[in-house]
Amino acid sequence: MSNPNNSNDLLNLIASNPPKIIGGYKKSGWAVKVLDKISNDPVEVEQDGNITAKAVLLAADETYYPSFLTLDMRHNGKVIGAYLIAESKDEFQLIPFEMAKEYMEKDESKLVPFRYRTIEKVDGDIYQKNWPDFS
Repeated sequence: MSNPNNSNDLLNLIASNPPKIIGGYKKSGWAVKVLDKISNDPVEVEQDGNITAKAVLLAADETYYPSFLTLDMRHNGKVIGAYLIAESKDEFQLIPFEMAKEYMEKDESKLVPFRYRTIEKVDGDIYQKNWPDFS
């Protein structure tokens, strides 16, 4: 999976080749299948103590998107980053949600507020009250 080194690299990449955001599925299982193709562990602890977790987003219009979330564990699992997935050639790219929504063929009101569930339960996350249900 490709993740450009800085925001300028990402902006240049997006400007020259607009991303095709994966998702908008009517069933969550399709989003899970995309995440299964990505070799990252379902939950990864970063050096700063935050957690990056594979997750499925449930948009306001009841469609599903595979994603990665960054959870701030100093604040009990508060979401501090959401990344949607774009496919480019033979690899996946993570696109920050704020950038990705500009390239989606949906009005923002159909996307947010979104709910989510991580693929695996994250210990210490108080925001997912009834995991594996969407919170």
